[in-house]
Amino acid sequence: MKTTYKLVWLAVFCLMCHTLQAQNSAASDILVSGFEAFGGRSENASWVLAQEIGKAFPQEVRTLQVPVIWGAPLESINGVKPLPKVWLAFGEGTPEFQIEILAHNLRGRYPDNHGMKPATPEVVKDAEPELRQQAKLEGLAQALTQAGFPTHVSESAGRYLCEEMLYSLLHEQKQHPEALKLVMFIHVPPLAQTVNLPASQQKVDAAWLQAFGKELFAAMRKQDLLPAAAH
Repeated sequence: MKTTYKLVWLAVFCLMCHTLQAQNSAASDILVSGFEAFGGRSENASWVLAQEIGKAFPQEVRTLQVPVIWGAPLESINGVKPLPKVWLAFGEGTPEFQIEILAHNLRGRYPDNHGMKPATPEVVKDAEPELRQQAKLEGLAQALTQAGFPTHVSESAGRYLCEEMLYSLLHEQKQHPEALKLVMFIHVPPLAQTVNLPASQQKVDAAWLQAFGKELFAAMRKQDLLPAAAH
């Protein structure tokens, strides 16, 4: 009886471990990042959105806050172990949602949160002058717009930390194609800003950003851009 009991207990223990490993594996498939507050504001809509997505999909995503410091995007990416299959990065500062598909290996001369301008003009030394998103995202922008979240595809990411984040992600995707299957950068409107909808206006707050995050995941799954939902 004791031997049988031990075997049953061992089987249950192994099943629990397998379940936990599966959950951790699923959680590592998607990472969502946003930036810390900058420009004198107390909150950054991109980090609020990342956190709201984390709350909505706690078993599927990891969240990461990126400092608004020159060089921090690449350092943050290199610090993530293991790399996710999908990295969704958000930044703040546009009047509507903006999916960025082009990044330049050239920094602007703006000060960061330490008051410092970039030490070098390039994001990555001796790398390509520009990198372009390979995934077709026009359909995603249309689906989000139809769902009530005005979204368009953009080739102007701003030459600040947002563009540096996108360039760093695209560069690392080329270095680790077996890990980073999809990287994406989306600009979001700042908190408390009013967004013009077809028949009304919407104030940007945490609840609306979470609704956008849920719709983003639903639309990406319909277009096979995200792995299937964990159950």
